[in-house]
Amino acid sequence: MTEEDDGTGREDDRGAADGRDAADRRTDADDRDAAGGRDAANVWDAAGVPTPDALAETAEAAVRAAGDYLAERFRDGGTVGEYHTDDVKAEADEAAEELVFERIREEFPTHSLHGEESGRSGDGRVEWVVDPLDGTNNYAIDYPSIASAVAARADDETLVAAIYEPLVDDCYVAVRGAGATVNGEEVTATPRDRPLDRSTVSFVVGLPALRDGDLRAEAEAVRRALSGQCKRVLETWSPCVDWGLLARGSIAGIVCAYPDPFEQEAGELLASEAGVVSTSVDGYYVAAGDEETLTALVEALPEAVRESLDE
Repeated sequence: MTEEDDGTGREDDRGAADGRDAADRRTDADDRDAAGGRDAANVWDAAGVPTPDALAETAEAAVRAAGDYLAERFRDGGTVGEYHTDDVKAEADEAAEELVFERIREEFPTHSLHGEESGRSGDGRVEWVVDPLDGTNNYAIDYPSIASAVAARADDETLVAAIYEPLVDDCYVAVRGAGATVNGEEVTATPRDRPLDRSTVSFVVGLPALRDGDLRAEAEAVRRALSGQCKRVLETWSPCVDWGLLARGSIAGIVCAYPDPFEQEAGELLASEAGVVSTSVDGYYVAAGDEETLTALVEALPEAVRESLDE
């Protein structure tokens, strides 16, 4: 979802809704950029949309702010959590989310925010999907596998994503059509040229599957099928960490069953910009470093899931 003018008049409708027209809101942003010492011409394109570079800069700053806070709390023992049967809420979740929101609002106050903790707010054309603490269960038991993630979306398309793993200080940034980086260096999912029985594959199960008996049984069938074909099925309970491993080519592939959007949006863009190939259908996403491995992964799935992906 970019903020380009798509000819539908939505830009004007949004301006009327908040009592200002698009030019007024654009001026506000230009003033902020000038005050911050940045050339406004380098922040907005001709249609008044934030450039990919501007979005990426904000995305990285946002996840680093949240991640640095989480790392400090983690090392100081501030990982108190409220436990439920299918989820954990740590005290740090909301604080980290607010740090992300603050960074985004500083640059783009008219953008919408969709946080895992607080839900949706705003009606701007650009929406930021935010998972402030991916791996809350891990965090709450002092297991060092966590990340913060954001994705900037417009018109049903993810434009920019950032994932930060603060405990290992790895920051991934992906820009649609411009590739992906980790810590500023290009990252590519180079295939390892190994069959599945010698490969590690990530399996991600979203909350919808955990909370529904039928979907949970379906996901369990997928887990058994993968375990029968792969050397190792990795379940870290921090999907963004897995997305980083996939982008680097460290694991052969990933299978997501009814994944949550808060990490999926960022992860899919990171994977695609790192050269990962994928296939998806409502409820499932399967990706690998090369077409041969992707085909093998799909063929390893239960028949019902496989047929839906083949349709």
